[in-house]
Amino acid sequence: MKSRKSDLTMVIVLLSYLLILMDTSLVFTCSTEIIATLKMNATVAPWISNAYSLTFGSLLLLGGKLGDVYGRKKVFIIGLIIFGAFSFIVGISQNTSMILISRALQGVGAAIIAPGTLAIIMDSYTGTKRIRAISIYGMMSGIGVSVGLIIGAGITTISSWRYGFLVNIPIVIFLVILSLKQLPKSNRIAQHLDLVGSIASFAGFLLIINGISGIGPHLISFILGIAAMIFLYLYEKKLINPVLSFKLFHSSTRLLAYLIRFIYSGAITGFWFFTPQLLQSHYQFTPIIVGLAFLPMTMFNFFSAGLVNRLTQIIGSRWLVFVGLIITTVGFSGLILFNDHANFWLQVILPMVVIGFGQGLVLSPITNLAVEKVEPDLSGMASGLINVMLQIGGAFGLAILSKASLFFSSYLQVFHIQSIGITTMSLISLLLTIRLLRFK
Repeated sequence: MKSRKSDLTMVIVLLSYLLILMDTSLVFTCSTEIIATLKMNATVAPWISNAYSLTFGSLLLLGGKLGDVYGRKKVFIIGLIIFGAFSFIVGISQNTSMILISRALQGVGAAIIAPGTLAIIMDSYTGTKRIRAISIYGMMSGIGVSVGLIIGAGITTISSWRYGFLVNIPIVIFLVILSLKQLPKSNRIAQHLDLVGSIASFAGFLLIINGISGIGPHLISFILGIAAMIFLYLYEKKLINPVLSFKLFHSSTRLLAYLIRFIYSGAITGFWFFTPQLLQSHYQFTPIIVGLAFLPMTMFNFFSAGLVNRLTQIIGSRWLVFVGLIITTVGFSGLILFNDHANFWLQVILPMVVIGFGQGLVLSPITNLAVEKVEPDLSGMASGLINVMLQIGGAFGLAILSKASLFFSSYLQVFHIQSIGITTMSLISLLLTIRLLRFK
């Protein structure tokens, strides 16, 4: 009976996390159809993605803290309801304002769900079972985005982009019912919500993400974001129950794990964003074919992620991250060789398969290193911060690659500079991992 309850907990965690990751990438392959349906201005169109990412990334720490203060089960279910309700409104949107506001509020739900999923694992499992659970959870970081690309392409081609969001509704209802029945009632770990710190962290992350890939003067927004984070540091170090405890960074291992996660997220998000564009512009693939092109990568990602638990016991998380990053960097560098006469299978699919295999070895152990030995009262915060690194790292990497691409005219030149940038980010992550190997 206990085993069955444990299995159902993992179903809740993995399906919830998969859902919010899929909605991050869903728009990559159906944004053209959304723009056409709603007659959106081209300058506003990126906000289909940005509105979700901004609220998702900037509210993650607050989302984790809410679970600590009011109970993780209750807050997690509220997050699911918010996410489901605004998924429905996105799906029935009739104009630009309606879809952008709904996407932003959908991101609020995601910011509550994401830290809750990993915190529930930390609360529910110990020892080798926790390592295995985190391995499976980390696997979802890669597979979720790939599945989102495939589902977005498939639904858009077969029916309408709207169903990509409306399909969330029955899944959310199922998860809410299952959570009410199966998740244990969680105690309040913290007694007070740090309101000033919550506002400062929200403003800091919001302004930083906006400064990277938002609206208005980017540099001013970024500087104001950094200023808000400096204020947050000076304010939070005086508190007993802060929204962000800087004790998390006292561990050199954990600090490096967060940095690697940040930089690697920039590389992999750039790859996910730009590769579908290459497939559509060079090979004239339809959205459904683009989605299917990611299927081999997803399969190898799933396969290698399934090896993580066994390999971790043999060589440890640090060496596994190192090996995975070597493989991933080789895959990224293979894309640099792409040319006008490139063989699709050798110069596109083969590097993608290598990337997928390496990614499956990286994400789970780096997640484990970022949350291992975290005190119970900091587990929600540590979980939130892992996803902050994913969102901000992805936005940062994508902004750098996009700005670099402005200096080139042809799609081939653009893809080459993007491939070089992605490979460089992966290489920096690899160098940081060498440093990580020095710590026990």
